Amino acid sequence: MTALGCEEEVVTGTPNPAQAAPGKGADAGAEDGDGQKDTALPLVEFSEADFVESEDSRDPFRDFAHLFVKKTQGDRVVQRKVKASQFALDELRLVGIITRATRRVMLTDPTGFGWVLFTGDFVAKPELVSAGGTDGTEVAINWRIDRIRPKDVVFIREDAAHPEIPPTTRVMPLFPTEDEGRSGS
Repeated sequence: MTALGCEEEVVTGTPNPAQAAPGKGADAGAEDGDGQKDTALPLVEFSEADFVESEDSRDPFRDFAHLFVKKTQGDRVVQRKVKASQFALDELRLVGIITRATRRVMLTDPTGFGWVLFTGDFVAKPELVSAGGTDGTEVAINWRIDRIRPKDVVFIREDAAHPEIPPTTRVMPLFPTEDEGRSGS
């Protein structure tokens, strides 16, 4: 039994130059089998302006996803990456501390989602603090992980606009005592 139609034609030897480059040489104006004249494609010249992006010609690889992202926190511009930003620090629970290699902690939110955080990470919903002065404007300030110790995590909240005010510090223990557990309830 033989199989037909699955193999390509094998060409050996050097091809004829007239066959190798159709449209050049003596066959450039020849007619094909249908009686129509074989015409070469026109040479297209491109300029630098053809590659500039405009309303008529846009880059097909440009990412426009940022235009469709819903902005959060009203009209305020988020200037830093804050993890678990929809929950207050009191709502988060410390469930693990890793002190070997790069220190990190794991906090869980009320939905049970785990957040892995490192020293310097900003966490939790911003708290509004009065800036003082005559206008009494409020400034949103986030908690930041200052230190990760073997049995607890130290969070600080500082106002960069007022460095003369000492930062607020909170310590979240890994194993809260009974008094701390009851006061949170």
